[in-house]
Amino acid sequence: MKRLIEFDLMQWKLNENRKPLLVNGIRQVGKTFIIKEFGNTQFEDMIYINFDLEPMLCDVFKRTKDPKKILQDLSIYSEKRIDSQKTLIFFDEIQSCNEALNSLKYFDEAVESYYIIGAGSYLGITLAKGESFPVGKVELIELLPMTFCEFLLAQKQDALVDYIETIAVDQHLSVPIFEKVKDFYREYYIVGGMPEAVKTWVQTKDVEALEKVQTNILNAYYRDFSKYPPSQIIPRILGVWNAIVNQLSKENRKFQYSEIDKGARAREYESALDWLLAGGYIHKVKMINKLELPLLGYASDTHFKIYMPDTGLLRKKAEYPASALSVVSDHSNITFKGALAENMVFQELRHAYSGSVFYWANTRQEIDFIIQYDRYIIPIEVKYGENIKSSSLSKLLDTFPDMIGVRYSMKNLSYDGRILNIPIPMVSETMRLLKQIMR
Repeated sequence: MKRLIEFDLMQWKLNENRKPLLVNGIRQVGKTFIIKEFGNTQFEDMIYINFDLEPMLCDVFKRTKDPKKILQDLSIYSEKRIDSQKTLIFFDEIQSCNEALNSLKYFDEAVESYYIIGAGSYLGITLAKGESFPVGKVELIELLPMTFCEFLLAQKQDALVDYIETIAVDQHLSVPIFEKVKDFYREYYIVGGMPEAVKTWVQTKDVEALEKVQTNILNAYYRDFSKYPPSQIIPRILGVWNAIVNQLSKENRKFQYSEIDKGARAREYESALDWLLAGGYIHKVKMINKLELPLLGYASDTHFKIYMPDTGLLRKKAEYPASALSVVSDHSNITFKGALAENMVFQELRHAYSGSVFYWANTRQEIDFIIQYDRYIIPIEVKYGENIKSSSLSKLLDTFPDMIGVRYSMKNLSYDGRILNIPIPMVSETMRLLKQIMR
């Protein structure tokens, strides 16, 4: 299955001034597979070291910091000659060996340049602690769940992806194409973007087989919570994790500690929340209390919403039936469907937009997301289906007439000079479409 990160990996390989690369990402998002595939197709040879499976190899990095001596030992152990120009060296689960992580600094400073990639499912937690992190000596990228376009490519819909990626802001998707896009997007709500789930769906189109995969992934996360964090915060981690569906099922999706345990206070759960955030199990969207630049300067640490990294897993975690998503215009369970839509938009924005994502609220109204495009503040409204009636975005634009609003819904692409309506399946095209409006 084609992944967009392949382009980033090639750019890294071709960069003469490259640093060692760290690939972060939640467990089972496909890091090992995609890096191995990259090594097998783009290099003559690859040295693969997994510090979880072979912890004794950490001793090589404890004995010396000299890259040449490290590679000499690895070459002898693997019975492979390491050529600096032809060999990819892949350290998997690198967070399990702090000395190996720290050694990347010396590889970056070495006279001879090597192709080195480190990856790990709990790398984010290690980096959050600051343990042996070679600041300024590595490049860091994150592998996210598959986007909707990657989902389409997995189903051999290359022409449809080209269509989505080239349509102009002053055009509509033709009716038969838009209906086809909607059909695939209903599937994507059910499946999500975890590679094994996508692969199972593409091969079987069987909801039962798909949900077995999703259940296994969620169970693996539960096992993580009892194995990796400090024992004293495990009950609170489980409390936060188990409260996600309840938090998102409210009309006001602001995260409230009291929903976890009556009388719970922020200071009791902050470390648990931070651990889940560092591991990529959840993501935080902070509220801003002022619509001025810089947005980050008005972000609240106490008012925020949380989302899951994959909407397919959120649906399964909520035990929400796939059949209930078969018709987008269905008006039942609209609050939770709205939460799924928000989660999906945020999931796609993490790919499409490199800046921070916020939301805005006051006592009377709320805007689902706020982003920045150049010097412009862009308010975003999310609608699950085709019903786009809402006063919040319109009232905000009345107050700030120089703003351009974005609405994601299942209505066709349109722009009326005030609101850019983007079909939810086209969230990935947001910045390209905004550029056409604001040039």
